[in-house]
Order: sequence, then C-alpha cells, then structure tokens
Amino acid sequence: MAAHRFEGGCHCGNLAYVFEARAGLDVLGLRACLCSFCRAHGARNTSDPNGVMRIRVRDAGKLLRYRFGLKTADFLICADCGIYIGAYMPGAGGGFMTVNVNSFRDPPPLDALIVPHDFDAEDVAARIARRKAKWTPVAEFAV
Repeated sequence: MAAHRFEGGCHCGNLAYVFEARAGLDVLGLRACLCSFCRAHGARNTSDPNGVMRIRVRDAGKLLRYRFGLKTADFLICADCGIYIGAYMPGAGGGFMTVNVNSFRDPPPLDALIVPHDFDAEDVAARIARRKAKWTPVAEFAV
C-alpha cells in the first residue's frame, strides 16, 4: 500500500495521473536532468521504483509523445496547454515513468532541493537498465 498519493496532470485536464509512492518527496528527492529538453521545461522529476503510476488521457489526439536522443522514452506533453507531465518508457507489464513534479496539483515549493543529473554518457542498455531500476512502474495508461 502506498503511503503517499500525488495527483496531477496538465493545465487543461487532458492528461491526468495518480502517482502512489511508498516514500515522500523528502526521501525520493527531486532531480533536474541536464538534457536540453528538461532544462528548457524547467522540469523537476521524481520517481519511486516501489510505487505505482496510473495515467489517464481524455483525448488521445491531444497527447504528444516526443522522443529524442537515444529514443528510449516518450516525453508526454499536452498538445492543448503544452504541459510536460513526465517521461514514459514503454515495456512489458506497463512500462516505467518519471514524473515532473511541477505538474502535481500541489507541487513542492520552487526552492526545494534539486539534484542535477547528467545522463549523456549512458548507452541504450545502461539507460534502459537505470530506468527499470529507478523509475516508477506504470500500472495503467488509459488512452
């Protein structure tokens, strides 16, 4: 059973999620990926490999899936309001996700500690292995 429940989504409500975590953000931490996409969006990400993510999309035609770099994950963006909610790596059993906490209904304060991470040195195998180990399993992705 999850001890912490975070609800969020895009600004217009087309993309919504429930992130159930076993630990709070004080334990999970916030990450700032140093790739150009995350930096341009001011993303602050977190995940819990012991938690679960449930994603709902009201209008699938307004879900943008952007891939770049090694093309191992879909960066989920609402085509209407432009909000980036997180990165999703498809896989057996539902895949894995890291969530942009800026899209929480009640986001953490802007001055919360963020640890920068540079993943540029990873190859495809290392990136997939890290995500499987560190990202949150997706139990539902209703499109």
